[in-house]
Amino acid sequence: MNVSLSWLRDYVDITLPPDSLAETLTLLGLEAESVEDLSAKYTGFVVGEVLRRERHPNADRLTLCEVNIGVETLSLVCGAPNVAAGQKVAVARVGAVVPRNQHDPDGAPFILQRTKIRGVVSDGMICSEYELDLGGDKDGILVLPHSAVAGTPLSEFLGRSDVVMSLGITANRPDCLSHIGVAREIAAGTGMPLRKPLVTLKESDEPASAAAAVEMLDPEGCPRYSARVVRGVRVGPSPAWLQRRLGAVGLRPINNVVDVTNYVLMEFGHPLHAFDLSRIAGRRIIVRRAKEGEHFVTLDGKGRTLSADTVMICDAERPVAVAGIMGGENSEISDATTDVLLESAYFNPRLIRRASKNLQLSTDASQRFERGADPNGTIAAADRAAQLILETAGGEILRGIIDAYPARIAPLRVPIRVSRTNDVLGTALEGTEIRSILQRLEFSVVDEKEGRFDVEVPTFRPDIEREIDLIEEVGRVHGLTNIPDQLSARVSFSSTLPAADITELLRDQLIASGWFDVYTNSMQDEFMARFGGHEPVRVLNPLSRDMGSLRESLVPGLLQVVRNNFNVSRRGMKVFEIGRVFRTAEPGDPNEPVEGIHEEKRIGFAMAGIVEEGAWYTPERFADLFDLKGEVESLFSRLSLDKVEFVCYSTYEGCVQPAVFLEVCGTRLGYIGKVTRGSLARFDIERDVYAGELDLSLLERFAGGRKRYAELPKYPGVLRDIALIVDAEAGAGRFMAAIRSAGVKELRRVRLFDVYEGERVPKGKKSLAFSLEFRSDERTLTDDMIDVMVRTIVEKTRAAGGELRSAGKE
Repeated sequence: MNVSLSWLRDYVDITLPPDSLAETLTLLGLEAESVEDLSAKYTGFVVGEVLRRERHPNADRLTLCEVNIGVETLSLVCGAPNVAAGQKVAVARVGAVVPRNQHDPDGAPFILQRTKIRGVVSDGMICSEYELDLGGDKDGILVLPHSAVAGTPLSEFLGRSDVVMSLGITANRPDCLSHIGVAREIAAGTGMPLRKPLVTLKESDEPASAAAAVEMLDPEGCPRYSARVVRGVRVGPSPAWLQRRLGAVGLRPINNVVDVTNYVLMEFGHPLHAFDLSRIAGRRIIVRRAKEGEHFVTLDGKGRTLSADTVMICDAERPVAVAGIMGGENSEISDATTDVLLESAYFNPRLIRRASKNLQLSTDASQRFERGADPNGTIAAADRAAQLILETAGGEILRGIIDAYPARIAPLRVPIRVSRTNDVLGTALEGTEIRSILQRLEFSVVDEKEGRFDVEVPTFRPDIEREIDLIEEVGRVHGLTNIPDQLSARVSFSSTLPAADITELLRDQLIASGWFDVYTNSMQDEFMARFGGHEPVRVLNPLSRDMGSLRESLVPGLLQVVRNNFNVSRRGMKVFEIGRVFRTAEPGDPNEPVEGIHEEKRIGFAMAGIVEEGAWYTPERFADLFDLKGEVESLFSRLSLDKVEFVCYSTYEGCVQPAVFLEVCGTRLGYIGKVTRGSLARFDIERDVYAGELDLSLLERFAGGRKRYAELPKYPGVLRDIALIVDAEAGAGRFMAAIRSAGVKELRRVRLFDVYEGERVPKGKKSLAFSLEFRSDERTLTDDMIDVMVRTIVEKTRAAGGELRSAGKE
């Protein structure tokens, strides 16, 4: 957006040089992309008065002109047919850079030099509109108004003695797409007061409601529609000051009424539209949606085909404007217009954005409505426009304003804490400083208590929704460069791992161990969804028959991945997935985000094929259940989860049998096992596959926390081995849990190192041999101390069903 420095000075005192002001705006978040001194373009150009014109002695088409430029009179050779004595013209002096060369195909600028033309020296040049880059007319010179004073710098006469900054306004700051919005930022950043234009209206006795009416049929597309009526205007060229202001920011003057609406757009940032009231059928404005395929001709003369979600402004018979984007030819302001209906509305940003995209039509108005204009700024903009029309086009303003506003949009209230503000910014601001900054931005502090403010956010700031947004406002206005260099962040350490950390830790561990992280679809066909052994949860409106049910297990999807990889000649696979599974919920199920459906987050594994490549010194080795068990134990170790018991049952768990269940204190974490032959056949897999799943929510509950630093041991450790006679069907996990439950704090590690079944143990029994490591942090352990500890442990294993076979020392 282009902003004029002289225009900004109407609203705030600016003492900074243009470059410093640009830097200040950039630090406030309004990036100054360029700064252009408009007067530089016309350095060496002045207003001249043609005193005398006569024919060139050596050329029929050239004339000799004496031109007064204030300080001297120049002799100029001119080839334009329309030059005449008494005219005020634009003169380029020798050395000036002429913006465009009409004799160059590309119109490139050139430096004017003293030149002899057909034997006569010309000390400058009378310029055309094209050469001054003010239009496309090349045939004659630019004739200035008679009121122009000879010797006046051309930039001053054209209103180009100004500095224009191009600002990059982000999409969330529609309030800064105006001169008052930018002035507000400057005032807040520099501490200078903001001056808004004083609007006073002299209204006639005739009410506006008697001259026009508004019927709101689409309050969603147009939450507010305000209008004023001005009678008896005289449409014509705008005064010079208005043309100069618009030209400085890149807008082309059209006529006084339309120029006023564009002026208020650039001043307030609120788009307006002026209708010729005499061309509005029934003198009634109707706001409605377009009919699908409806045709409409916009102001640019192009026919547009409309979609049904386009908001339209209509009269009693036809559409007259595409709401928030562009008016129509059938109601535009013309030289014959005398009565004007001024539209000042607020349109739904989403619908304007969609219509602009569908019509491939973007305007200054649509860009502002798309980002969010001020719904409570419609009347102020309409009043300002009515005031300026009265000044520039005459007429009378009808009494009152027509205002269709079915549901008022109230300002949002957001709290802000002084302590939180200082914590985030690293500052030590007082509450009075924070309040002052917010008030300079035109936020209202409506309540204050105990270091907290309740702030009413003006509706021209749709980007402010939360406390952190207000803190950002305080930070940028206080000045990021004013924040002291100090470490103000608070670092806290938790002994437990957050759920997200546990998930990422498991993922990183498995990937580092050679596993592939995969993603499969949570919607499956009924055949795969039944692999969990329960009735599947069905999708009400499935995309296809293959996606009609929600998965109950991750394993079927992993088996598909294994099959697909084996089909392309992979010889070994280790894949895992972290995802959600679903089943019908039990009554009172806490994990029931949707009524009747239980949802669970799991990590699933599948391992198959070669795990160790063969070489001349060793054969290749295929995956077995103990490979998967070892990988899972590594995960438990990473989580400091050391009380897991592996319990083997001769039962199915989904498509796995026998299932080895993983339990902690009687709570089942998950399972691992060998996929059944029948299940593998359904997937056309011929090799053995080992798979399993773990409940992530339970892993999060039982995880041991973060790893902590431990000093190197000061005292030696002692190893003892014990062998237990147990039932042949008993699992080793039961006895490892019994050993740990003995409460011997010096016991540091338990390891199963041998399982024996044979003639040395009774029939129906087996021997489990455990290695026990003891160490104390306070003393060297003696044999007597360790003997007591071993006896305590043996008693616990006996209670679990084991009998001591032998014990050894090391």
